[in-house]
Amino acid sequence: MKKYLAPLAVAAAFVATPAMANDFAGVRAEVTAGLDDVTGGVDPTDVAYGAGVGLDAKLYKNVVVGVEATLDNVFDRRNIGAAARLGFVVADKALVYGKVGYANWKQTTTAELEGLRVGGGVEANLYGPVYGKIEYRYTDFDGGVGQHGGLVGLGVRF
Repeated sequence: MKKYLAPLAVAAAFVATPAMANDFAGVRAEVTAGLDDVTGGVDPTDVAYGAGVGLDAKLYKNVVVGVEATLDNVFDRRNIGAAARLGFVVADKALVYGKVGYANWKQTTTAELEGLRVGGGVEANLYGPVYGKIEYRYTDFDGGVGQHGGLVGLGVRF
């Protein structure tokens, strides 16, 4: 009997997750990739890749609030971010959101930079707990350095 409980629990969690994903609420994990451009600074590559985790909650009907942490480009530079986001659910399958937060960028050959990150995007449910996203970010680092980024992502909502 015990050997059937674990698979049943996993199946129940998987079946319950899509309903929660339609609300765009809960814990999420994602991977991202795209292009970026650093203005006023040195950037060895125009490629951005990374991962993120977040927690979102339904605030009111179609309004979602959340927090997230990101880690980008760990092999050639490090870019850590933390942000709050506010979104609006459209047609029960897409979330249009804006975000604001903090970013810390360090490259081995230059000093460490920190600054304000703003951005926005669209997140869409694909299948069950899986979602895709398109996002734009701008980070205004100290010292007159800015970073523009366009990303696509794939994630799972738990």
